[in-house]
Amino acid sequence: MYLSLSIDLAPGETGAEGFRSFTTRLRDIDAAAPDLVILGGERDGAVVPGRIEGLVNLPWVTGQIARAAVAAALPALHGLPFHVARALSAIDFVSGGRAGWMPVCANHDAIDRAYGAAYAIADGDAPAKYDDFIRATQALWDSWDQDALIIDKARGDYLDSAKVRRVEYRGPYFATMGPLNAARPPQGYPLLVRDLADLSSASDLPADIALLDVESVAEAEATIVRLRQAPGTAGAVILLKTGGAFALEAAMQVAGADGVHLTGLPDARTVAAARAMLPATPESDGTARARFGLAMPTNPFTQKALV
Repeated sequence: MYLSLSIDLAPGETGAEGFRSFTTRLRDIDAAAPDLVILGGERDGAVVPGRIEGLVNLPWVTGQIARAAVAAALPALHGLPFHVARALSAIDFVSGGRAGWMPVCANHDAIDRAYGAAYAIADGDAPAKYDDFIRATQALWDSWDQDALIIDKARGDYLDSAKVRRVEYRGPYFATMGPLNAARPPQGYPLLVRDLADLSSASDLPADIALLDVESVAEAEATIVRLRQAPGTAGAVILLKTGGAFALEAAMQVAGADGVHLTGLPDARTVAAARAMLPATPESDGTARARFGLAMPTNPFTQKALV
């Protein structure tokens, strides 16, 4: 079974000493062999953007977490698709295809206050903006074919310009022409992680990994059956949240669950104990998609060219 957790700066981790403490925690958690580490905090049972800025620090964190996939929890309602697409593309290359992102709507009231009243959005409008943010970002990754980069020094060729294009994305909240000024990520799209306790849970956009909060084995199994029939989660890796009302031992009994997500920002000892209890996951030296058995996303522009 897959093992996931969130990690964030502790309240007392400030300055140089705090940085050293956080670095040690990251390396200790890496040694405990999780499959997914989410750079983010928790609030009211949902994952939220952390005290450490996820997108800016993700490249460094992937250097400390050497094997697991690493995802940044980031504000879905205040992010800009072009900036996010460009950053995650670079991080996916730097990490060898282990990058992920977790756009979240939770705690957006606090982020609204930080950005100002002009950027505030009602809860009822949040799911639509979440979807538009993801669609616009993924459209920019689609502006490059997977094999557009050539980098042939002997011939002096860098890329095949016929495989880079405008995408002309137009949505209710975002519009972007493209192309992105960064190549398509090694994974096609970095892993998209969704917390089903978030306002984004109503999204029909396919998630790669979904975190599910339940209180009993029967509830978990019934919910998983429903999720396997829903467009947004039909093909997702489903991780059960444990550590609160639902224990790790109970999660291991749930038919159809792919793994667990440890809540409460656990320390390395807790992660190691959970890893020892769970059935082993196959070792993977490839991308995060290979680790989780997820297919590469199809580039719709490439697909059209092949028809």
